[in-house]
Amino acid sequence: MSLKDIYNQKIYPNLYFAGQRLERIPYHIYAGKHAEDTESFNRDLIKIMQIKEGEYEYEYFNFCYLHNMLALIIYAKYHKMYPQICVNENKKENIHWEWYFQPLDDSLRSKRNVTFVECKKKTNAYLPKFDDIFNKKEVHIWCQWYKKYIRLNSKTREYIEAEYKQLFEGKRKVLGVICRGTDYLALKPSGHPVQPEIKDVIAYCKKYMEKNKYDAIYLATEERKTRDLFKKEFPGKILENKRRYYDDIYDKDSSISYIKDVHFERENDNYWSGLEYLSSIILLSRCDALVGGNCGGTLGAIFFNDEKYEFTHVFDLGLYP
Repeated sequence: MSLKDIYNQKIYPNLYFAGQRLERIPYHIYAGKHAEDTESFNRDLIKIMQIKEGEYEYEYFNFCYLHNMLALIIYAKYHKMYPQICVNENKKENIHWEWYFQPLDDSLRSKRNVTFVECKKKTNAYLPKFDDIFNKKEVHIWCQWYKKYIRLNSKTREYIEAEYKQLFEGKRKVLGVICRGTDYLALKPSGHPVQPEIKDVIAYCKKYMEKNKYDAIYLATEERKTRDLFKKEFPGKILENKRRYYDDIYDKDSSISYIKDVHFERENDNYWSGLEYLSSIILLSRCDALVGGNCGGTLGAIFFNDEKYEFTHVFDLGLYP
């Protein structure tokens, strides 16, 4: 191995991750210290940080997008500015914050002496990590930041409430289950949590439900075949919100590697795909308990839940190499 290869494969990655850990520290301290602060304004001068780019090109909603934005919100607040999310402002068909959430700067628009500063970063070293959900202190911090800045707009709230009423009305206790499939299982992304086998999730749910009285299971999955397996094992107990199943297309088209490239023939597909996914995770967060693999949706459900689950079991199977 040449010196260049040694540097590129061994030295640089270690230096990069060491740098990220150091950069994370002040933002982590700030987020913990100010997790429960209420918003206040400097009357003399208000600076708004305009967040125009994320770490990736986002077409529709996912939790990578949400956590990227939340990390930059913390970055703006750390630097004593108020965040304004403008990602994709020139791309009408791609996700806009206001599709689902309330604008962060609504109360500032009538203020005087407002100056705008463009955010120079695409991400922040301090953002939700997969292992945070095993740490009660980190869960508490992220729950507080979710409550403060991730506020549903009225249209999104009405859509989710209608689904909640349709599915959960009359149910005393519901077990929430999340199972990732499609591209996650096919690609096994390096550094991401290993997902459990569906049979193992089903076995755990059976064991848990034998000891606890649950009326139903709310299942969050993008795979029809996973839904079918659960319906077979738990007849009459599976709740599912209205959504398109991605494996209907993903498994039949070998040219598609990522589910972000799966598109359904309908108007405003990016908007509807994101809304269906967001709704499924918020419904999951409103269950009484949670079982499933560790993925972005699991983090989202736990943070939206605000420490109210009576029980959680997230499979901890290590990371894909």
